[in-house]
Amino acid sequence: MMKKICNYILSLIMAITVFATLTPIQAEPDYSDTTYWNNRCTGKTQMSAADKEACLGYSKYLQQQNNSLGQQLKDIEAKRAEVSANIEKYAQQISEYQAQIDAKQVEIDAKQAEIDQKQAEIDAKQAEINEIQNRIDEKQKEIDAKQAEIDATQAKIDALMEKISHRLETSQSTMRVNKYLEILAGASTFEDFLRIANGLNSISQFDKQTLEEMLELMALMEKQKQELEVAKQELKDIQEEMVAEKKVLEGIQAEMVVQKEALTAEQGNLLALQYEVQIIEDEYLAQKAELQAQYSAIAANIESKNAVMREIAAAGLLDAIPINGSNGWTVPVPNAVRSAGTWFYPGGGLHLGYDFAAPVGSTIYAPASGVVINSVNGCPTYGFLGNWCTGAGGAAGGGNQVYLLVVANGNLYGIMMAHMMLGSPIAEGTVVSPGTPVGQVGSSGNSTGPHCHVEVVYLGSASNFSNYAQTWNGDCAFGAGWGYQGYNLRCEAGNGAPCRVKPETLFGY
Repeated sequence: MMKKICNYILSLIMAITVFATLTPIQAEPDYSDTTYWNNRCTGKTQMSAADKEACLGYSKYLQQQNNSLGQQLKDIEAKRAEVSANIEKYAQQISEYQAQIDAKQVEIDAKQAEIDQKQAEIDAKQAEINEIQNRIDEKQKEIDAKQAEIDATQAKIDALMEKISHRLETSQSTMRVNKYLEILAGASTFEDFLRIANGLNSISQFDKQTLEEMLELMALMEKQKQELEVAKQELKDIQEEMVAEKKVLEGIQAEMVVQKEALTAEQGNLLALQYEVQIIEDEYLAQKAELQAQYSAIAANIESKNAVMREIAAAGLLDAIPINGSNGWTVPVPNAVRSAGTWFYPGGGLHLGYDFAAPVGSTIYAPASGVVINSVNGCPTYGFLGNWCTGAGGAAGGGNQVYLLVVANGNLYGIMMAHMMLGSPIAEGTVVSPGTPVGQVGSSGNSTGPHCHVEVVYLGSASNFSNYAQTWNGDCAFGAGWGYQGYNLRCEAGNGAPCRVKPETLFGY
């Protein structure tokens, strides 16, 4: 295995060297949005190959960004050899790990709800602060307007004072009168000006209208100054209110920081658990086919099954099945998606069939004309990794299963369909045609998610259909072997019947 990996790495390096100038360089994903990546990489029992690769990169990113989590992930990675050596033991712990993951997810969801609530409080408080800021801005505009009014009034007063001074200078030339002018001009308040003006007989001849206008302007300016002081005090009060509200906001934000830190810690724990589960899954899938080969399956009650087939043959039902003509292939699970193809899992590990992933309860159809030669039931609809439940007489870990003997294009095929929903497998001895319902999608047995696992074995000429049905020896691999023995017996490798066929080639995938 190590030699194979080294050869693969060397080949990859050579390919990169040759095509470096032709292949555009892809930038590493931006892992800074930890919320997105935590959601993408945690809480899943199955991942696509692209997700696995991206999330491995995210794990490495976290190892660099978070020393504690990084060490946790490294410790888990260091357990890989131990996991590989005791894979069945670890596989049985997957359901326990999943329970922990589910519990962690509940905690994370609760903490996220707290953060969302705190964010709502922050948004509301920010809205209040924004409203206060608007009031401050309006009050400042009011103050600026009042100051402009005062400046305008002061300008008028200065102009009138200039006028009065000019009249006094032109109408009186004595030092005494000029002294009075200095006294009048030096009044610091409206009250001083009024007192001095009333006490100066020398100005009795002044223009009374100008003097009255001066007095009115000074009275107006006095009022404007008082209004300005009131507006300034109101601004100060609003600003103090703003300071208080900002302190409240800072307190809420500090609480949210603590909550986010707690959330990050929980997400780290969840990611570590998920990472350990992924390592167990990867190591398990690498060994799954060989483990299954150790439990090579022989159907139960073979003589009883053969007796049923003889009765069907005697009734002429087997002979009624056309062995030539149309190709007869129908997709077993329409609108399903591929969760794993034939011959290897996306992340490595032998896989002798094609996985049609679909919701639990989705109908599974017969892919061609034939007969049900083995029906296996009795496993819970939901299994788990390392669950070898087979009902009675099916492939180890296949859960609830159906085995079909079918004909298409003049050829004979054995079909295995596994992981069905409890109670859904069609009965043995049922004659089927393309599109006949034979069961429903489940996740029974050795499964981490709802899908229908389909294997196809080529058995030779369709002319042998009736005889094969009546004399089947109960081998659930139809003589094509399990594990790497089964892989070596691929039809595409030049083997004759019985040999394994890639289901994708039959169903157009």
